[in-house]
Amino acid sequence: MKPRADAKYVIGVDLGGTNVRAGVVDRNEKIIGQDKQPSDAKAGTDVVVDRIADTIQKAIDKANQHPEDIAAIGMAVPGQHDVANGVVRWAPNFGAMVDDKFQMWHNVPLRKRLEDRLSIAVVFDNDANVAALGEFRYGAGRKVQTMVMFTLGTGIGGGIIINGKVVQGTTGGGGEIGHMVIMPGGRRCGCGTYGCLEAMTARDAISDRAARKLSEGRPSLLWELVKGDKLALTPAIIDQAARANDPIAIETFQETGYYLGIGVANLINLINPEMVVIGGGIAAATGLLEATERSARANSIRSIAEACTIVRAELEDEAGIMGAAELASQYAAAG
Repeated sequence: MKPRADAKYVIGVDLGGTNVRAGVVDRNEKIIGQDKQPSDAKAGTDVVVDRIADTIQKAIDKANQHPEDIAAIGMAVPGQHDVANGVVRWAPNFGAMVDDKFQMWHNVPLRKRLEDRLSIAVVFDNDANVAALGEFRYGAGRKVQTMVMFTLGTGIGGGIIINGKVVQGTTGGGGEIGHMVIMPGGRRCGCGTYGCLEAMTARDAISDRAARKLSEGRPSLLWELVKGDKLALTPAIIDQAARANDPIAIETFQETGYYLGIGVANLINLINPEMVVIGGGIAAATGLLEATERSARANSIRSIAEACTIVRAELEDEAGIMGAAELASQYAAAG
């Protein structure tokens, strides 16, 4: 299905494991109507597609528009995709229980299913790529041409933009920077490898790092915050302690920043970007960005690193919708 190049609006959709958000965006880059619903990620493909379509339709209704007013729908979707053909190759947090085993999405024709439902052209890409596109177009990277974005959360996502274009790779798997190995033989990653950047710096790695320090018997505010239960540790709780100058909490983010900085240094040496953007909820943790920058500059080639700034993302929760809207705009402009 071709986009409506003369239509006034596009829709950006941010599909997550918990929620799906959709926003109608006008030519002045303003969201004029939006909706948010639970994504029901583990309820099966039919349920999730229904939920996406319903969220999009409600956003259109709230914007007081009609489907024929929409040029295209852009989507940020977790996982690896065949972007050209609109197929989700796999999405680790989406699927259903089959014979007591969770089976993730595999080769789901998402574009066709949504276009058949909505009669609007659809384009989508990996959620981290789309967030990077949003940050590049509307956020911290809007004045540069070459940028790398790291998104910190349950996993570590990433997007690489060179000369204004998102790096897709041969099969749409480009930019999986969370799975570069930075510590051979380190923590096991969900991808099956050991010592990936994600395994060393994502949410569970941070909590485990703090838990190991508590196991040494050192005094810490964290004991009080988790009521003695180390399994209750989260990056948010650790950050609360770090803001109160708790040594274990501060050390936890310093060490996390060290490993993250190695990943950043690798991309600096490889891509020579003008900017590295650190996004995601964990990015705001006390001292993390500073520790990351120290490590990145210590582990990269100085003459290359001097040309690169390392900053926090600006768009935060809007990166997915705005990046997806930009993806839709580019799709419509290309016809």
